[in-house]
Parts: sequence; C-alpha cells; structure tokens
Amino acid sequence: MTRALALVVLACPVFAQAPASTHDPSAARVISADISRFWHVFDGLPQDSASLAKSGAVFQRGYIDSGSVGLHDFVDRRIRSGDHLAAVVAAHARYYGAIRRNTLSVDTATRVRDAIRVSFRRLAALCPEAVFPDVYFLIGAMSSAGTASPHGLLIGVEMNARDDATPIDELDAWHRAVIGRVADLPFIVAHELIHIEQRPMDSEPTVLDVALHEGGADFVGELISGGLINRVQHAYGDAHEAKLMAEFSRARDTKHLADWFYQGDKAKDRPADLGYYEGYKIAEAYYRRAPDKTAAVCRIMRGTDARDLLRQSGYAPR
Repeated sequence: MTRALALVVLACPVFAQAPASTHDPSAARVISADISRFWHVFDGLPQDSASLAKSGAVFQRGYIDSGSVGLHDFVDRRIRSGDHLAAVVAAHARYYGAIRRNTLSVDTATRVRDAIRVSFRRLAALCPEAVFPDVYFLIGAMSSAGTASPHGLLIGVEMNARDDATPIDELDAWHRAVIGRVADLPFIVAHELIHIEQRPMDSEPTVLDVALHEGGADFVGELISGGLINRVQHAYGDAHEAKLMAEFSRARDTKHLADWFYQGDKAKDRPADLGYYEGYKIAEAYYRRAPDKTAAVCRIMRGTDARDLLRQSGYAPR
C-alpha cells in the first residue's frame, strides 16, 4: 500500500490540563533522541523472534526507563510495558529491522523538523491565539501514529516509516492500511497540533461533533502543512459524495459513532472512518464561504456549535 491509499487513525485524549505549550512557534522543541535509544537497545539483542520476545526487561531498562518524558507518557497511553513492546517487536521482527534507517532519518535529518516549523508558523499567522507544544518522536508498539499528553505531541514513528522495500508479510490488514512513510510525519504532527487547539468535546458527542473535531483537524492540518493524511477516505468520498452526505445527514445528530469513526479494519465494504471526510468537507465549505479566513480557522479549531457551523457552511454536495 502506498501512502496515497493510507488511513491514519489518530487518537486525541481529553486532558484536564492542557499540554505545556507556547504561543511562539519557534520555541516549541522537536525531540527525537528516543529513536536512537531504541535502536541502541534493538541492535544489542539477538534478532530472532524467540529471543526478542524474551527481551522485555532489556527494553524496559535500556529504552523506556531512560527515555524522555514524552516516551514515558507514550508508554502509559500506547506501549504499556517493556514486555508488551518486546512481544510486538518479536511478532514483527523483519518489519522493525527494515525500518531502522527510515526512523533514524527523523533523528538525523532536518527536512521533517523544517516542515513542522513551517506548519507551526503558518498556524500562528492564521490564528494568533494558537499554542505550540513540544513534539516527541518515539518508537512504539505499532498501536498509534500519534496522540498527545500534558507534555506535548507524541508521534509513533514506527507507524510512519515504510518504503517500497519494507516487508509487510508480518503485518495484519489494519497495519497494512495505516502504516505510512516518514515524509508524511509533518502532516500527522499538523493534525495532532490542531487537536491541541480544540476545546474538549462533550462526554457524549454526536456524530456531527466528532466529524468536525476530526475532519476539522484534517482540514486545518492540511491548510498549514500542505498534506492530507486520510486520502483513501477522500478518494472514496469524492466518488460517492452526495450519497454519503445523505447517509451522514441521517446519522449526524445521533451518538452512534461506530459507523463513522475509529473502526480500524472493521469496515468491510468501504473505507473506515468516513466521518473524517464529512467533517473535512463541512469545514472546507465553511472556510471557503467565510470572508474572514483567520476567524474561520479559529472557529473550526474551537469547534463551538457544530450545527450552526454546518448551517453556515452551506455544504450541499452535487
């Protein structure tokens, strides 16, 4: 699967405390030292699956315990433990071995960092009230492309390190659908950055609320980074736009999210998570109609009164 056909499902938890951030886009740090620390541990282990599966204590001591605060947060949310990480690495030993060089390029090259800085500056220009957290690049347990914690954005690089030569025989259908390329990391960071700007959703959001939360992050993320992460949804959505919007209109005021979001590989007859597409199209239509683009971006990110935003968007696919 090429990245043009990829689906990235990104989780954004709701915090009582916002991530430590700054209004200065140049002051936010991009921290990637955990990548080389992971490979230092990995390279010192026997490379057969049986030995890797027994290496939980080594991963815990050499990688996790000595890692950054971002890695510690990622363990709590996604990695779970050294034992779990070892089990995942052992089950995907050829895959992990093959992505070593690509992941290290994030730690040693500047193009990803430079692209992130550009996105941050663009958002600051569009919405001066935006905040900019630190960004942590990590090697995880193939469970999340990105999330956030009180310390910043946490990006699982192993979920974005594939190239044309990467073996995929160990990957299940979900991983084959979602794993992307290093070049797309700035787009994922941009999406997660918008989640940081958004107000928390209600505890029981409607389909429309979540659509504008996720699709709004996709739209503004693309606006500042130049890249769209959920491209397979857009290819399908553009080909079935009117029919899909009619279906979405019947569901949007309900709280039954399972047909539209966070489906993994459960959607069998069409791409998963098409609610992202619907939210994107509504946000895009609202932005295009708005005379004040700065105010429009800030409102999309705040996500207040989803029904009124939908009404003002005038979104009506042909």
